[in-house]
Amino acid sequence: MSQQALAHACGWESQSRIGNYEKGTRQPNLQDLEILATALGVSLPDLVAGRDRSEIESLPEHIQGRVRSEDRAVREFGRSSDKGQPVSSNIGWAKDGTVPVTGNAQLGNEGYFEELALPPGHDDGYLNIHSDDPDAYGLKVTGDSMLPRIKNGEFVLIEPNKSFYSGDEVMVRTTSGRTMIKEFIYLRDGMYRLDSINGLHAPIHVPKEDVLDIHLVGGILKSSRFLHNSADI
Repeated sequence: MSQQALAHACGWESQSRIGNYEKGTRQPNLQDLEILATALGVSLPDLVAGRDRSEIESLPEHIQGRVRSEDRAVREFGRSSDKGQPVSSNIGWAKDGTVPVTGNAQLGNEGYFEELALPPGHDDGYLNIHSDDPDAYGLKVTGDSMLPRIKNGEFVLIEPNKSFYSGDEVMVRTTSGRTMIKEFIYLRDGMYRLDSINGLHAPIHVPKEDVLDIHLVGGILKSSRFLHNSADI
């Protein structure tokens, strides 16, 4: 399968993410590993550790934990203990944790959205997922303009302190007051190139000085990951 074909099967607009993984210039997160495994028709453990698991010791610790947990769950139950969901749906299962939901993202046209934030210090529930970023937060998505990548009622996990690379999805705020979710392609000669995450709109170029913030979108989560209280885990 070519890089372009695999990117298409994963629902990614650009094949650059696949190329970076193959060259070793960036490491996939758990969500991307899940997507790749599904696209290739293999299990997550088989994808990252091989069928005999001989390479597991060379993997990052959090992925080792996820591989072992999934193997154990499939061996013992066939399904996870998380509300009866298939094991493959449990992004971040290797570590327990919660991330506060701080507002809503009312989607508009061309990937732009209005962020309806809650007052400082107020949370609108939690996402049942671990993040290494202490400033991570979630937004609930309202609207259908980012289908099929992001569906109405899903949540996006924003990780402000994490690095992002070509092919990553990012949330961008500009000096003109616009906020958008796009695929980061490059920063070159003081200009960002940002692509549509669902391929419905042309790429845009934004001068670096016009960008206030650009934060990694660490995950897109189903509503089943939402908790009204962090004690509900």
